[in-house]
Amino acid sequence: MSEPALLELEYAALMHDIGQLALPGPIPGGATVLVSPADQAQIAELGAAVIRQAGVLDGVAEIVRRQSEPWRGTDPGPPMSSRIIRAANGFDDLVGSCTDRERAVAALERLRLDTSAEYDPGVVEALSRVAGRRSSAR
Repeated sequence: MSEPALLELEYAALMHDIGQLALPGPIPGGATVLVSPADQAQIAELGAAVIRQAGVLDGVAEIVRRQSEPWRGTDPGPPMSSRIIRAANGFDDLVGSCTDRERAVAALERLRLDTSAEYDPGVVEALSRVAGRRSSAR
């Protein structure tokens, strides 16, 4: 990815769940991976709307808006940045701050099982390599 694309990805990652602020009640633990696809899409749309109000981060807003779209192996599909946020968010929602290696392995396995429809297999594989480095460094 180019440096500007990485910067947009970073901003989108930091703001990807901002749409939760507009919900009538909190999602337990903020774990959007556990809510319905319709609720995930609503959170993404609300978040994108908030970001667009800044008037300068339209690319970031689009990444956030499309993060809820499942990867179906079709082109064009969601942009790579949206697919990265979707997988990283799913992993983080399932693992949280837990340092238990088995929990991380189980979360990655769940994402792998969902790759046929939900997650880009290439992104999940890259996440697996990064998560493996993280757990071996502890």
